[in-house]
Amino acid sequence: MMCEAGKLVFPVFASFLILTAFASVSAAKTIYVPDDYARIQWAVDSASIGDTIIVRDRTYYENVVVNKKLTIKSENGSAYCIVDGGSSTVFTLEADGIRIEGFSITGGSDGIYISSNNNIISNNTISSNNDCGICLTDSNNNIISNNLISSNNNHGIYSYFYESNNNSIFNNIISNNNLGIHLEGNNNIISNNIISSNNGCGISLGGDNNSISNNTISSNSYGIGLGGNNNSIFNNTISSNSYYGIGVGISLGGDNNSISKNNISSNDYGIYLRYSNNNSISNNEFMNDGLFVYDSYGNIVEDNKVNGKPLVYLENESDKFIDNAGQIILVKCKNITVMNSELTNTDVGIELWQSDNCLISNNNISNNIKGIDLYYSNNNSISKNNISSNNWYSISPLYESNDNIIYLNNFINNTYNTYSYDSTNIWNSTEPIIYTYRGSKFENYMGNYWDDYNGSDANGDGIGETPYSIDSDKDNYPLIERFENYFVPTPTPEQTFDTGRPENPYPSISGEFVGTIRTNTTIIATKLYTYACEGTGGHTEHALIWNETWCAEAKWEGYKEDWMNISFNRTVVLMPYETYNITIVTGSYPQIHHTPSLKTENGWINCTEFTDANGNKYEDWIPAIMLWS
Repeated sequence: MMCEAGKLVFPVFASFLILTAFASVSAAKTIYVPDDYARIQWAVDSASIGDTIIVRDRTYYENVVVNKKLTIKSENGSAYCIVDGGSSTVFTLEADGIRIEGFSITGGSDGIYISSNNNIISNNTISSNNDCGICLTDSNNNIISNNLISSNNNHGIYSYFYESNNNSIFNNIISNNNLGIHLEGNNNIISNNIISSNNGCGISLGGDNNSISNNTISSNSYGIGLGGNNNSIFNNTISSNSYYGIGVGISLGGDNNSISKNNISSNDYGIYLRYSNNNSISNNEFMNDGLFVYDSYGNIVEDNKVNGKPLVYLENESDKFIDNAGQIILVKCKNITVMNSELTNTDVGIELWQSDNCLISNNNISNNIKGIDLYYSNNNSISKNNISSNNWYSISPLYESNDNIIYLNNFINNTYNTYSYDSTNIWNSTEPIIYTYRGSKFENYMGNYWDDYNGSDANGDGIGETPYSIDSDKDNYPLIERFENYFVPTPTPEQTFDTGRPENPYPSISGEFVGTIRTNTTIIATKLYTYACEGTGGHTEHALIWNETWCAEAKWEGYKEDWMNISFNRTVVLMPYETYNITIVTGSYPQIHHTPSLKTENGWINCTEFTDANGNKYEDWIPAIMLWS
């Protein structure tokens, strides 16, 4: 019986243990302030791990230290429950897993100071603290969401001393602080925040593998400052971040970062790369700003738009032609031609970094921060550009940019027309030019037109007698009027491609010529001239010149005025020893060279096929033409 009795007793004892266990799990309780405890701190001190403290509406003057896992939240939201820290931190979080929700947190040195992990800070209004709204010290895996953080004397969200990693910061409004968000750490996610009107950076990050996405970042001194590697910045709206002309939308100082699909507008500089390499910058829309590069290499910059036109970024490229761009950046390039572009309302219209022997001509460069910047770039030719109304310098040869030839440009209404630092350049043509000025013909070297030049022109040749001073350089032949008012003759033979007239142009008949051109010098042309057989109306009806990256087209407009010349829809630039395709549809009786390949002074033209009006095909008929400007 005792054994049987013992068997009966054991299940009762086991049930007691199970019930006790369930009781301990469900022991988490809800505490009300001031009902149960008059002060929040007293409630914290008396609470057990896992308890919830609900704080009713009123203002509490406290400095709350939380050293256990608790949920502390207001009853009716931050508009009704205020915690004022006086001269010390309002909430200090020393344990993991704490939740602070729904308070108006003000006063004190910091709003919330976190030195633990896995906390949730949400739906609070944090303002008017002497230092930071939320401070993280070696604090990881926190969620900070749906807070209004404003008017803190120093920072909105800030990490002190040690890295804080794997935090999620989203759906906050952060404004009118010194810095919006500053984190030192890795793998943090910052998304869907509105960050505006902070005196310093909207977001400043000093770590790796962070993600910044879908934020609106506006009207700060700087938008995003990034010093780490392998970070991602995408789908943000970044606008109107300005600081005395040097504010930046995104400033990059690290490597291997990705910046994509952002709308970047009206910042002083849109994106600033400084000592920053191997980044990917793609599919961004710039409006009224752009990209600036300083000592940065290996970056992939593609499919970006500046004011609706392509941002052209070339690195280690040569023998390219650029026109119709929104902004142009050349890094370690050679022999690049930039023509016929409207480069306006960006940060720097054209920037050359360690780029030599380039031609910049016939562009309108206006209303930028700076017009043209040359850094360590030599032997470039800059001519026939209108450079006006730029907020800083119109053209700046900087840091050992030497032997650039700068002439026949108009410098008008810029804050500073030019600046030359540690550089020696030529500010006039290297040879005399024949020109017409006010009805009279002259021959002289020609400089540039400067709207602030106050020298005299005693002999009336349109050239000032007193040089125009440019720091250590000078323009020795400044123009009295804009360069358009001086007649510059047609190009010299070195600038044309001319087959000349054949000794025997016959037989001749209209048809379609298909061939190639290969030059031995740079040819710049806007027109095609056709040599006609004597007594005929020989001409070209239609012409195409192209390669894999561009195509120029010219069409005949009938027998009127200069009918033997037709004009291309874009400037044709043929680089030395590159092969270009050419198609010419002739009218009646052009002069014909009867040879499969013709060598000229400046290159070669080859016949692939000539199909005459009767359908006959030839491999040795080449129309006699000239390409010129």
